[in-house]
Amino acid sequence: MLLLLLTSGLPPPTIVSNQDEFVLQPNSLFNISCTGKRNVIWAEPLPNNALVFPGYYTSTLFIDNTTVENTGYYTCVYENQDGNLDGDLENSETDIYIFVPDSHAPFVPEPSNNLVISGSILGITIPCRVSHPDSYVILKRVPSGEEMHALYDSKDGFSYVNNLSSGQYQCETTILASEVTVRAGQPFNITCIVPAGSDFQQQWLHLKKQARCNNSPLCVFPF
Repeated sequence: MLLLLLTSGLPPPTIVSNQDEFVLQPNSLFNISCTGKRNVIWAEPLPNNALVFPGYYTSTLFIDNTTVENTGYYTCVYENQDGNLDGDLENSETDIYIFVPDSHAPFVPEPSNNLVISGSILGITIPCRVSHPDSYVILKRVPSGEEMHALYDSKDGFSYVNNLSSGQYQCETTILASEVTVRAGQPFNITCIVPAGSDFQQQWLHLKKQARCNNSPLCVFPF
C-alpha cells in the first residue's frame, strides 16, 4: 500500500517588519502590512478603531488614535474561498503584539466573562495583562493580602497557577513617578491623581510622613 501525503507547501504569512512587538504612544497612528503566497486577512475580532485594506496577496492594518484597549495580539492568516480564515493549513498564521502604555490604565481592561476563572488539570491562567511591557506585577489573595507565586507574562498574565483555592485575587503593579530635583531644606509637594473608582488603590510609602488623601483620587504628600 502506498500512502501519499499531500501538503499545501505554503510558508506562513509574512508581516512586513523586523519586529514582532510594538510599544505605541496613546493617540498615535499605527499601520502594518502582511503578505503571503495567497490572499491573507487580519483575524477578527479587531478593535473599533482598526481598518483593514486588502490587496493582491496582501492586507494592511491601520489603527487610529490608539488607546490602552488596543494592547494585544494581532494575527495575520491565510484566507479560504469563503473569505474567512483558513484553519486547515499548518503554519497558516503569524502574529504581532502591541502595547499602548497608559499611566491611568496600567492593566488592560478585560471583558467581564474573563473575571470568573475555572481551573483545569494544567492550572489556571489569570489574564491581568499590562499596558507597559516592563511593568512588574504581583498576584495577591483578597482580603488577606498574601502574595501568590506564579509565572507571569505581560502578554497573557499569570499562567499555570495550580496552587489557588476558590476565592478572590487581585493583580498589583507599581507606577513610577517622574523625578524631581530640589535643594536641601526646600519645601515641595508631590501630587498623584488616579481615576475614580474601586479599581485603583493609591498608597504613598515613606518612613516618617503620611499622604493626605481624604478619600479622594487626589493625594498630596507634604515634604
